[in-house]
Amino acid sequence: MKLTRGEKVFQVAAYVFLLCILATVVFPIMNILAISLSGPKAVQLKQVSIWPVDFTLGAYALILKSELFLHSLFNTIGITIINTILAVFITVCVAYVFSTDFIGKTFVTYFFVITMYFGGGLIPSYIVNTNYLHMRDNFLILILPGLVSMYYIIVVRSQISNIPPSLFEAAEMDGASEAQKLFSITIPSITPTLAAVAMFFALSNWNTWFPVMLYDTKRNLWTLQYFLRAVVFEHIYTPASIPTTASSINIPPENFQNAVIVMVALPIVMIYPFVQKYFVKGILSGAVKE
Repeated sequence: MKLTRGEKVFQVAAYVFLLCILATVVFPIMNILAISLSGPKAVQLKQVSIWPVDFTLGAYALILKSELFLHSLFNTIGITIINTILAVFITVCVAYVFSTDFIGKTFVTYFFVITMYFGGGLIPSYIVNTNYLHMRDNFLILILPGLVSMYYIIVVRSQISNIPPSLFEAAEMDGASEAQKLFSITIPSITPTLAAVAMFFALSNWNTWFPVMLYDTKRNLWTLQYFLRAVVFEHIYTPASIPTTASSINIPPENFQNAVIVMVALPIVMIYPFVQKYFVKGILSGAVKE
């Protein structure tokens, strides 16, 4: 079909607009990467734009020598893996229960849904977590509060409701228990959705920093995002803080900060392409009704 002149103009304008949006995203990333890979003199003289000048990996080598960075990395990986597994498991279990009929379902559903709109507030939550649950300077404060999300429970429940009831009826005739129906029918049928939900949980946990600021006073409990905050915003952790050779200390703070930004974002960015197909399937799953 031949495009009209107006349609061609619209396409060109749309492409130009999207390229401008893309440039606002890509150029800052290229600038951060270029500064992290440039030599100290070029960084100090502001000679770096989107390409490295006097290429060097000195800032990255310095970061990898930091025990605090490695502690933060291991903490973040552990929290992300544990929290994501537990959160997805709880989400699918609760969603499966809500997809069935049981006594008091309406009351329990409203009890869960109300948490989407109302919370105790920051100060009451802090008092409960520290004075009553004693989770100050404890890894549990970074795991337990984020295990239940009613939003994702609703998403998963809607996907479970799309599974043909005949599958469950056939399983019941064969004597399958509720656990067998959950693990043998439900979970395999909604794997793309669970993968998408898991990715959101993992991304949220990877970016955790606020609970660390509130509840953790020990540096060995830091996460990567809080380490990044300490480097970029608070300037309490600089190249001079790392015991190493005198030549490495000459690395400018800007070089060090941008290298930390890259190191913090790199792991999750590398994982995303491998789960992208599940993300797309999970978003589109159930979008078309037949």
